[in-house]
Amino acid sequence: MMVESDRGNPIQLAAVVLLLVGGGWYFLHNFRIDGLDEVSVSSKQGNESSGQYISYTDVPSFVEAADSASQTPRPAPSQRVAAADFSVTEQADLNSFAAAPAPSTTGLKIASWALDGFGPTKLANPSAKQNVARVVRQFDVIALQQIASIERDLIPRLVEAINQGDGRYDFVVGPPTGPADRPEQLAFIFDTARVVVDRRQTYTLDDPDNQMTFDPLVAWFRAAQGLPGQAWTFSFVNIRVDLARAPKEVALLPKIIQAIRGDGRREDDLVMAGLLQADDAYLLPTLTSKSVKATVRNRPTDIFGRYQTSNLLLDANSTTEYMGRGGVFDYLGTFNLNLAEAETVTSHLPVYGEFSATEGGGY
Repeated sequence: MMVESDRGNPIQLAAVVLLLVGGGWYFLHNFRIDGLDEVSVSSKQGNESSGQYISYTDVPSFVEAADSASQTPRPAPSQRVAAADFSVTEQADLNSFAAAPAPSTTGLKIASWALDGFGPTKLANPSAKQNVARVVRQFDVIALQQIASIERDLIPRLVEAINQGDGRYDFVVGPPTGPADRPEQLAFIFDTARVVVDRRQTYTLDDPDNQMTFDPLVAWFRAAQGLPGQAWTFSFVNIRVDLARAPKEVALLPKIIQAIRGDGRREDDLVMAGLLQADDAYLLPTLTSKSVKATVRNRPTDIFGRYQTSNLLLDANSTTEYMGRGGVFDYLGTFNLNLAEAETVTSHLPVYGEFSATEGGGY
């Protein structure tokens, strides 16, 4: 008996044709073929979602494009600050606003902390390093002063300890500034899920006449929530006043504010923070404007309860995002530390204020 003809069953042939057509459609819909001589296949979906950075373009940049040879951005000569003998000087660590995950809608906690000579010795102390990390994690962005500049990788190593492996916190650090025999660095550490920084707009105020012992550091932040125009943007100014020259340097604060407001970005919200070496009863009359507020009032800011030397200052008329809440963070009580344990870190307490994450918000 002879077997059936080699011709396939018509139903089987139809199924094969459908599979080939369907597979071809899926391939062309989800993948693309690159190259002519050397063909490669890549996923369309992966390329469509590969954006990692966004640029905030509501206000013009006063920093010109990076030099093609050095890749170091430089302030545009026509937009350098011309007020009060202060000008913008370049900051080496520059980039655009980096994209971040959408955060909750709670207010932003902005802080400042003088670390009293934080250097390799304190970083090598496990207890001191742990306590600094625990304090920093209480805030969305914190300005740090009195960082010893002996080792340039000090802040990156500190941030690594703060992150505990999750990469959530990032930093902006200024160049060494101050006397040659005791240079310091100023820095910002921030939670990238809560705020993003435009590194192109990060700079130090150049002070050719050495009116300030330590050149102020300025960074431009935006709340991570919301679209440009809705999320709050602000200039954060990090100030370190030298105690020996405190009266003269505090008197320069209005000129510093004027210089930053004239830096070309047209940013109306400015928060000045740092080791100011004066209490609010002295600072506020010095700034002359009745609309300037201090987030710390009538409270000492050292662990011994003696003096108020740190603060956050803002103009309530323009920075309406201030929610009216602020003060001193008692990390000794929060973490159950004694004075000796706290002194291994610093004799200063962090100061802070709470701000709306939305432009025009507040209380």
